[in-house]
Amino acid sequence: MRLKEKKDLRKVYIKKREGLSEEERNRLSSAIVKRLLNLQDLQKAMRVLLFCPHRGEPDITPLFSWVHQRGKTLLLPKVVGGDIKVIRVEESSDLSPGAYCIPEPAGGEEIDPSHVDFSLIPGVLFDREGYRIGFGKGYYDRLLPKLGGVKVGVCYQFQVVEEVPRDSWDVPVDLLVTEEKIYKGGKEI
Repeated sequence: MRLKEKKDLRKVYIKKREGLSEEERNRLSSAIVKRLLNLQDLQKAMRVLLFCPHRGEPDITPLFSWVHQRGKTLLLPKVVGGDIKVIRVEESSDLSPGAYCIPEPAGGEEIDPSHVDFSLIPGVLFDREGYRIGFGKGYYDRLLPKLGGVKVGVCYQFQVVEEVPRDSWDVPVDLLVTEEKIYKGGKEI
């Protein structure tokens, strides 16, 4: 039942997210980026893992240039086989459609995930405690336990629910940031 429940939730929330107008998505994404920039953990981090938005996810790409301008190391995920590799991205690096047509680094140095200081983690649905439902392939489920530093879920407020169905291998993010709130350990901060 859990698999079907996750699949149904995924379908509903992806459709809702993709149904946002471009104007609304831009407005909400800007508010999310502003909240992220106020996080001390991001300000202090030197190796920052971000992602390229896909299927209506918040547009966090303005952070790419912010990371470079501050002399930090920008890292992006690249799907290789059944796993996500963490790749160092230079300002001039090329991104090209990778797995599932999501832009990812064409080349670049692979970085050990445990050396990451700060990671933004996408999701279709989160609960206040930081548990998530992704697209269902398990890439981030396998990556999360290997990541060092602070792991921050990013989504719109309507994607936060009381509790998502959980499996034994699920790992929560440390913080959850929306356009309206920041959650840590189930509580608003």
